[in-house]
Amino acid sequence: MLHFKPHFHPATRRRAAPRRSHQRGMTLVEWMVSITIGLILLAGLTGLIARQSSAQSELEKSSRQIENGRYAMQLLNEDVQMAGYYGEFSNVGSLAVPSALPDPCVVTVSAIEAAMVFPVQGYDAPTGALSTCIAAADHVAGTDILVVRRVEPATVTVAAAASAAGGQVYLQSGLTASGLEFTKKMGTGADAAGTSVFTLFKKDRATLADLRRFLVHIYFVSPCSVPVGSSCSGAADGGKPIPTLKVLELSSSGAMTTTPLVEGIDNMQIDYGLDSNGDGAPEGAYVTSPALADWPNVMALQVHLLARNNESTAGFTDTKVYNLGVAGSTTATNDGFKRRVFSQLIRVVNPSARRDQ
Repeated sequence: MLHFKPHFHPATRRRAAPRRSHQRGMTLVEWMVSITIGLILLAGLTGLIARQSSAQSELEKSSRQIENGRYAMQLLNEDVQMAGYYGEFSNVGSLAVPSALPDPCVVTVSAIEAAMVFPVQGYDAPTGALSTCIAAADHVAGTDILVVRRVEPATVTVAAAASAAGGQVYLQSGLTASGLEFTKKMGTGADAAGTSVFTLFKKDRATLADLRRFLVHIYFVSPCSVPVGSSCSGAADGGKPIPTLKVLELSSSGAMTTTPLVEGIDNMQIDYGLDSNGDGAPEGAYVTSPALADWPNVMALQVHLLARNNESTAGFTDTKVYNLGVAGSTTATNDGFKRRVFSQLIRVVNPSARRDQ
């Protein structure tokens, strides 16, 4: 039997051989598409981080603003409530009302004693300031000025006062040598050295009555926190002046010294409630500027503070109108600072409590 062997042409074998696959890289177009997508994602991530950072910054500014506003109101609240506290001496109603509003910048003993009948005293939105102790450049025109008078709760002995600074003003309340009258004496640390002024006694009529340091606080809004030289200017606070609530107070040397209290306080307006029937409570509408004879009748204060951020906000313009009580409304100056109003009714405890008895 014959067998035939299949015959394949060489070319046929070459065509039947398996083809090898070849690897190749990314094309330029694919690279460009990948880079573009990456840039888009990076831009989105950067924008998200920037917005989060901006939001965090605004939150911090707002928190500081609220903290500053509340702290300023707390300081005023505590001091106003203590206004008219003269230790054991309570017969304030017997004091004569001066013929003119006392100048709180005058720090002589006689001037301070004559002003005791005015536990609180104010100046309604003056365009200038108190020329003898607050320069016009150091006061924001149109903002109120508040004066508070009282003594410290802590007492010192006459001997201790004699060793204190000579200019420190003290109030003594006690019995006269005869024991028939309870009254007051006022003098300085220098007066205590020879006890020629502080001659009142305790109930035993043998021990000299203790003394209390007399305080005079003048609250006002200044255009800056830290002045350059002696007054505020455009160079204050690093070239960006920050309006600040400040206080002038009677120091141990007998002079008035200025202390910055709270930054970012843009405005202060105060309304006064008057007691017209002697019951210790205010009646009728509040007023911005009581008459001279009505200052001893001030029993409550409605305090309005306008606080702003210390730093401006990019892209923001403040055009809001803020209500500041009887004084009316104020409009922001189209700047980039965010603001908030803080208002509180504060009772002048000591004068009202004396009448409420």
